Amino acid sequence: MGSTISGPAHEISRDEIRTRLSDASLRIVDVLARTSYDESHIPGAVSLPLADLPARARDVLPDLTQPIAVYCASFT
Repeated sequence: MGSTISGPAHEISRDEIRTRLSDASLRIVDVLARTSYDESHIPGAVSLPLADLPARARDVLPDLTQPIAVYCASFT
């Protein structure tokens, strides 16, 4: 049986992510290639490249009720 997203998806700003960096309830996911993540990523973000999403999403994001911010560009 599959899980579903518990709420609507919406865009958040860089400023909102910045203010929530210390919020342990927010899971920040970088979907760029691992080399890009290694070069620069948001502090506390986890690497989950789009190509790995189907195979690793359940391991990286076990709690789909947790707020999740996904990004695909550097934070600067």
